Amino acid sequence: MTNLCTGRSACVVVCPSHVLGYKDDHPVQLQEEGPDHRRHGDEGCDICTRACPRFREWEPEIDTMLYGRTRTPEDVIGVYRDIVLARAADQRVLAQGQDGGVVSALLIWGLETGQIDGALTSALSDERPWDAEPAVVTDVEGVLATAGSRYTYSANPLALLKAAEQGLSKVALVGMSCQSSVTGALESRRVNKWRRRMAWAFGLLCSKTFTYDGLNVEIAQRELGLDLSDIVRVNIKGKLLFYTRDGQEIQYSLKQAHRFTRPGCLRCPDFAAEHADISFGGLGQSDGWTLTVIRTERGEEIWGEFLARHAQTLIAHDDSDMTARVRNVAEFVNSGDDCRRTSIP
Repeated sequence: MTNLCTGRSACVVVCPSHVLGYKDDHPVQLQEEGPDHRRHGDEGCDICTRACPRFREWEPEIDTMLYGRTRTPEDVIGVYRDIVLARAADQRVLAQGQDGGVVSALLIWGLETGQIDGALTSALSDERPWDAEPAVVTDVEGVLATAGSRYTYSANPLALLKAAEQGLSKVALVGMSCQSSVTGALESRRVNKWRRRMAWAFGLLCSKTFTYDGLNVEIAQRELGLDLSDIVRVNIKGKLLFYTRDGQEIQYSLKQAHRFTRPGCLRCPDFAAEHADISFGGLGQSDGWTLTVIRTERGEEIWGEFLARHAQTLIAHDDSDMTARVRNVAEFVNSGDDCRRTSIP
């Protein structure tokens, strides 16, 4: 075992023989006899490794394909074209979304204009309160119902399987930083059957997620005495914040929460969603604003057309230290492990 798997799930999606499943945040072999006895493996199938961004020289491959060059040591937050603060003007979107609600506003606009026919995102689980699970949404109500962050892991690319069953052909992937490299890996390695279904790649800035038991059982219930049914929102702003139905904000030390980091996140090198078309997050900015990093040519087209044809955001360029904030966090996240940028040959 390399311990480099971050649980993106792209390998499960693309497997033509359906011998891979997903359990406890990791791909699993479904055949009892194991992978050494696979007929398709004997024939040389390697599609799962081509879909996985942790195999081979994945970062320079995707960088070159997206940007025409590889990232340099100075590109601490990856290659980008612009950084802005933005927020949704629609109060319904702003109320439901995380921080400024910009991702939700873009998805709604994309669905209404036909640029996308669905979005791969995460929803609250029906089985475990305040757990996240992959979901496909195709309308405004679905976007708003799945808005916000849960801070447990959801393998959103898995929802591409359901999207394909529904006949969707131009979906937006909304995923954490590690997942935003999936579309680039599929394209650079010509896994075209699945890549052609994905129109947009939106990445969420992410330093880590937490295990379900650590976040929702140990911290929320046992240490803070919260009933999960009373929680309406979770956020991180230097501290772990729980918001309850009666209007309380309950704070917990982020440093103390680190012990419950999901193991797959410990080896992830990408805080800033460097291979997304557009990256989004909140880094302590004033409440109600989304840090928005426009990266690819496609991302620039999406953002420009959105602003030109659908004035649903307010933009502020006057926060001069935005880039410095992102750089500082990215440098901290990427400094903790000598193996963070390793890959599987």
